[in-house]
Amino acid sequence: MARRLHEARASARPIEIALPEISSIEAAYTVQSQLIGLSGDDLKGWKVTALTPKDQQKFGGNRAVAGAVLGDFVYPSGSQLKLSSFVAPLVECEIAFVLGGDLPARSRPYSRSEVEAAIAAIVPVFEFPDSRVGPRAGDLAKLADMMNNGALVIGESMQDWRALDLTRIAIRLELDGRLVAEGSSARILGDPLLALLALTNAYPLPSPLRAGQIVTTGTCTDALPVQRGRYVASFSGLSDVEVRFIA
Repeated sequence: MARRLHEARASARPIEIALPEISSIEAAYTVQSQLIGLSGDDLKGWKVTALTPKDQQKFGGNRAVAGAVLGDFVYPSGSQLKLSSFVAPLVECEIAFVLGGDLPARSRPYSRSEVEAAIAAIVPVFEFPDSRVGPRAGDLAKLADMMNNGALVIGESMQDWRALDLTRIAIRLELDGRLVAEGSSARILGDPLLALLALTNAYPLPSPLRAGQIVTTGTCTDALPVQRGRYVASFSGLSDVEVRFIA
């Protein structure tokens, strides 16, 4: 399964996965672990989802879930990407955290203050979800496919992030100078840091949370199909993020 998904990403061609092939979160994470190994263990971070009980039920669990973000698919703001490298990408504007300390599995839950102490910086990002599995595969197959992560484009980091009101970061997304979406950090549980807290208390994961990794917390804007052109996302209090898509 991991080899098939690895090849599907490399060729930008979807594959079909039958529902019984991935039957649990644990099975999906086993595939993710193999995918991380096939990439040379180049694990740069995580994307978090299933933050509400309703969404958690889709995966047959009661905790948040995460998709690995691999280094070959992390780009700085201003990058140029090819649509032909993706299957059917979407564009999402997100708030992400850079970890300055490890957050390993443990028996007692992490507190908010402990998670805050492990954060080195906050960064605005584009996430481009892109599914390599067919529509009949189901949510667990998408989780096995690194929760549909296609690419991450990262803006400038802000170390003095405590000066920000994380609950009120306004976001505007433009395509070739035309406004296409607006959103707010409040869309993520009212405060995106709660998504990181949920992840720290969602072990077992495919790999431990480590210093230097980036954790992106979910879209603050409606997900839109990617088109050719120049995308610029403005985040109040943070840097802009820019990417250009060509054929």
